[in-house]
Amino acid sequence: MIDIKKYQNKVSEYKTYVAGRLRSVEGQKIKESIPKQEKYLASTKYDGHFYTLIKENDQIIFINHRDKIIEKHPLIDQITEALNDVKQVVIPGEIYLESEERTRSFNVTKAITDQDPNLRFAAFDILEHNSEAITAASANVFDRFDLLKEILPNKSVIHVAHHEIFESKNDIEEMFNNHVASENAEGVVVKSIAPGGFKIKPKFTLDAVIVGFAEGDGDRAGLLRDFLLAFIRPDGTYQLFAHMSHGFSEEQRKDLLVEYKKKVVASSFIEVARNKLAFHMVKPETVVEFSCLDVINEDSKGFIHKMSLTYDEKTGYKPSRLFPSVSVTIPLFIRFRDDKLPNKEDVRFAQVENIVSFEEKEIAVEDLKPSEILDRKVYTKESKDTTMIRKFIIAKTNKEESGNFPAYIFHYTDYSPNRADPLKRDVKISSSEDQIKSILDAAITKNIKKGWNLVS
Repeated sequence: MIDIKKYQNKVSEYKTYVAGRLRSVEGQKIKESIPKQEKYLASTKYDGHFYTLIKENDQIIFINHRDKIIEKHPLIDQITEALNDVKQVVIPGEIYLESEERTRSFNVTKAITDQDPNLRFAAFDILEHNSEAITAASANVFDRFDLLKEILPNKSVIHVAHHEIFESKNDIEEMFNNHVASENAEGVVVKSIAPGGFKIKPKFTLDAVIVGFAEGDGDRAGLLRDFLLAFIRPDGTYQLFAHMSHGFSEEQRKDLLVEYKKKVVASSFIEVARNKLAFHMVKPETVVEFSCLDVINEDSKGFIHKMSLTYDEKTGYKPSRLFPSVSVTIPLFIRFRDDKLPNKEDVRFAQVENIVSFEEKEIAVEDLKPSEILDRKVYTKESKDTTMIRKFIIAKTNKEESGNFPAYIFHYTDYSPNRADPLKRDVKISSSEDQIKSILDAAITKNIKKGWNLVS
């Protein structure tokens, strides 16, 4: 029997540090994005499921980086015969569905369950052969592909990933165009003797609804920083997935900040931008078209889960559930879509379900631990027959292990009815209880002067 534990770390590390670190490149920017080398190995990028094949003597299994194992399957039975002369080997590759039409990873999910006879395994690397480790130091990518060609049959249910060796980036560009346009492939992977590599894919163009915005700070104060984007799920909830900051001029950022400050609505959910300031949530009424280089549903931490929100005209946004979601690479603003509506058809979540497959189930909000208030102070001040209020709260979320929440939150509310903007808020986050308490103390010192009275 194969000792699965012996291989789990090797498979996980390969996915994280080798396959998972390929740099995304737009198909139209091959020449400017890929550095010059003496030669390149360009291989087909199959749209399937990453698995590593392990053979020891007469036994074969597939294992992926999430420790999912396939031990008994017709595909394994067919491969066993093809590898009859191989004693031991560890081969990363892609289980894909052979078809004349374009297939996606979610088609492969169904095909594995249905034991579809058209499943294939394309090998794109080798980690061990006859119990000897094969590393980048001992064999470069060209040597490893040569070894794969010695071990594997030319045409079979298991084969070396289709590849070509080029000296010119023009040839890579031609291969990419032929693969994507003529052969419905997902893209091309390019490697050389240099570390790392590139995955070349066409740009995706998607539509989403704007549900929030973040302001710049420091020398970017007074400018829009990011828009918070969401798709709409079939149940009508708003599925968060991206912060979009690229594609705007300085003048647009200034005008958009003024415009969207007028659209702020209430929210019991807090999303934090990369500058550690909270997003202001807005009425979900604007559809935006954007492009991105890649859409992924898992990262080095595992499958990606993000909050889905409900929206009500009176009460604003409330968290619904943590659903399987996606991240997108470099979302770039194209235009506002006045011809589309923020509904389940025009900004449907199915746009990404057509690109990646989802095997994980949603996480209910009620399954998460409740937050606890560590300190709460409310001050009031009377002025011209009105009452001004300043409220300070720090809380421990108890949800930091989910990867979707900070450990500690500071929330400051400043209400002054006679002011042009009567309600102001500030949110800060931290992973340290000592630091969040220091933030609270500093905020009280700065904002509470003579005339303010502690009431709660």
